[in-house]
Amino acid sequence: MEFPQIRLSSERAYLGIRVERGHQSIEQPKAELHIQQPKADMSIKQLPGKLTIDQTNAWQNLGLKSSRVRTEETADHAKRTVLEGTARMAEEGDELMRIENGGEPLADQAARNAIWQFDYPLDGMPVYDLVSIDYQANEPEISFTKNEPVIEAVPQKVRYDYQPRKVEVFMQKYGALDIDFVNLKYKGYRFETEI
Repeated sequence: MEFPQIRLSSERAYLGIRVERGHQSIEQPKAELHIQQPKADMSIKQLPGKLTIDQTNAWQNLGLKSSRVRTEETADHAKRTVLEGTARMAEEGDELMRIENGGEPLADQAARNAIWQFDYPLDGMPVYDLVSIDYQANEPEISFTKNEPVIEAVPQKVRYDYQPRKVEVFMQKYGALDIDFVNLKYKGYRFETEI
């Protein structure tokens, strides 16, 4: 006996996927940087030194003395002369005290004192010490003001490029379904047919 059959034959469908990779690039350009360093403000003030040259001793050594110096020297000379005279008179007094020893002390003293000698010494100074030189230097006044650097920076924007990934889905192969009827008969009203 033959049974009616329905035979199904199918083929799978296949999807295809095509992928294109995305692309991303990031670039950071360097910033524009300008640095300027102004010079420091500096001032130097040098006050002149003080130079003193004293030639008084040189002039006095030549005999060109002021009245004050002459008066002082004359007073010193007179003082020495008085002291020498006092010593001389004391010595002469001692000679007269011993008159009994003989000799002629009065005549000897009169002969010695008959001539008056006046010596006024020049008392010159050494040549190397005649002019005195004195110099007083002044310290320089130094002041400075530093200037801060001038920095100018211009940042650059980031260059960004992005291409997204592309995914394409397509039918690589369509599915198929075959239906086959075996031993299948259609029975209608007064007729029968095979399908």
